[in-house]
Amino acid sequence: MKFLLFCCAICVLTAPGSGGGVKETVDIIRLIQDVTHSILKSWDLINKMPVAEITAGALIYENQRQMMSKIEEVSGNIRSLEEQQARSTALTIETLLREMQDKSNLLHRLNQLRDFTKFIDLRHEQLQAYEQHQESLEPSTLINFAKWNVDPGSNSLSLLLQLHHDCLYLGDAIAPEQDYTHSLLWELTASFEVSPEQMCRARQSAQQFAYQLFTKWVFTELKGYTMIEFSWMMLRQFGRGNFTQELLLMRENHQKRLEHAQQVLQQVMSHSSRLYWRCDPGKDQHVEGKTFDRVTRLLQGFVENEVNLNPDQSCRSECPDYHDTRSSGCYQPEEEFCGQQPTCKGRLYNCNYIYSDISICLASNSSSRRYEYINFGADKQGQGCKSEVREPSSWSSWIFWRCHYCFCLCDEPGPKSDRYFNLRDSMSDFKQNKIVTGVRFVKSQRVFHLQLQQGELLPRGAINNSSLEWLPVEEYNVSDVDIRDGYDYHTLSMDSRALDLDEISVNSSDQVVTGVRFRIFKKHLNLEVRFSYFNFSTGLLSEPLTKSYWLGNENSHLEGQRKKLILKESDLSTASELPSLPLSKDNQYMEFVSSSQLKDAAQNTLPFVDVQEVVPHPAVPLAGLGIYYKGRPGYGGFFAPKVVTLDLTKRLLEPRI
Repeated sequence: MKFLLFCCAICVLTAPGSGGGVKETVDIIRLIQDVTHSILKSWDLINKMPVAEITAGALIYENQRQMMSKIEEVSGNIRSLEEQQARSTALTIETLLREMQDKSNLLHRLNQLRDFTKFIDLRHEQLQAYEQHQESLEPSTLINFAKWNVDPGSNSLSLLLQLHHDCLYLGDAIAPEQDYTHSLLWELTASFEVSPEQMCRARQSAQQFAYQLFTKWVFTELKGYTMIEFSWMMLRQFGRGNFTQELLLMRENHQKRLEHAQQVLQQVMSHSSRLYWRCDPGKDQHVEGKTFDRVTRLLQGFVENEVNLNPDQSCRSECPDYHDTRSSGCYQPEEEFCGQQPTCKGRLYNCNYIYSDISICLASNSSSRRYEYINFGADKQGQGCKSEVREPSSWSSWIFWRCHYCFCLCDEPGPKSDRYFNLRDSMSDFKQNKIVTGVRFVKSQRVFHLQLQQGELLPRGAINNSSLEWLPVEEYNVSDVDIRDGYDYHTLSMDSRALDLDEISVNSSDQVVTGVRFRIFKKHLNLEVRFSYFNFSTGLLSEPLTKSYWLGNENSHLEGQRKKLILKESDLSTASELPSLPLSKDNQYMEFVSSSQLKDAAQNTLPFVDVQEVVPHPAVPLAGLGIYYKGRPGYGGFFAPKVVTLDLTKRLLEPRI
């Protein structure tokens, strides 16, 4: 009999079908339904078992052998499912605790929630221990455990479950009317949403975070609920009563908690952000090629004497007169600075006087920089030059003219200039029902690409985690004869170096992202996203080859529909002591510019490009992608991608087939 009761309990605790969670996103609503169905089957087993069968030792042994094998398999899957969810929230909860030290009331409620969860988990662990030692347990042990769970009082599981529910979904005070904004779930989600650190640690959107808290609560609720069911089963089998009315009341309360929890969750999720972006790595952890990359030698600082800025080699004009010119040679190369540095073979823009004495440290020929540093007067930016320090100075030409040195911006395409952006389509393998689950910038053969992560779409918006993979970028060399500028790629230049900053998303819950590309729109790099329709219940894309479409933002700066974000005299993006924050909004744009003349001799192109992967965890379908600018005032910042997660509220509204 002891074994039979354990079989029923384990059958309840390890609902069939939930083991698939190891390979796919947790669908907690499905788990609730499966556990409920399993409980009813267990009661059928109890009610239909003849007394003679219960006492037949040989049959019990055979059932035990078969059932224990199944228990081992399914129980392991359930534990994996819970661990998968726990990894998604544990770190975030711990961080919330640290950040809420000044919010004593909220901290108290959060600690209460943890305590209630711990009490219920401890009882569940005790049941698991009984299962492991079932052959040696006395009936009285099981009876006492069951009575401990169901007896009314401060230690009853029913009371703990109600307190556990109230702590997360009700307010901290008794009020005539309380909406979702009084709940701890809302307050934690709101705190998460305004704290980039929380989002970056959890690697998920605020809406995902709310759903994960609900999922964690459901696991605890189901543990307690199934233990109560098991306890009533046990007491009935030991002849301690029928408990029909008690079961009905317990199930009614359980159902009320679930329904109220889903109502609050739906309201919280509908008011929570679905945006996810990546924070900077930790301080001093920026690594070129791993966390960021750069456009190189676009509008780079260049020192040139005005005598070389005109074909007459005269000094009758002034430096600011040369706003778009070329170097016309090198006057007296044996004596002047132009003979000591590589020339600018492109165009020179926005020249200005150098009013102070300067000392210049030339960079090595292998560097993308021209100068390691330039010291202007008493402002010392560098030391320890590995080459000879040059100190060019102005000089007189004839009697009337003074030939000054100018500081210009050199725009020189060439093998040292990485200034290309891919224009080809990047799409998921939609024919295999795979959709986009993440994105990142990569630089390959001097070309920047938006690389996509894809995964197989499953029913009810779940993702098959075992199918997740990064799609290879289409590598090509811009110098190949069959590769075309303006078609395969775009070349940044003085008059076409802007990036439109947009979030391209859909509000519909029946469309997901299946592709991305850049196009040139009014000389700007402009993002377009491909959307495909899908059936939520089946998880199948709906004719993705013919019914998908590309969506972009055609608002133009020429008609005043876009606002320009300006970088001026900015230090390197990686020099900031503080982590970057998003500083752009939709319908804005920003141009690639040179870094600070004083701090960096304008040797770098800013912003840098963030190449960290932007992949929510756990994986979910995406309802949008975007490009934004993040940084801090005074620093160059980064261009980076962001994602919009699919609205998960449909999981709560649509019944499972």
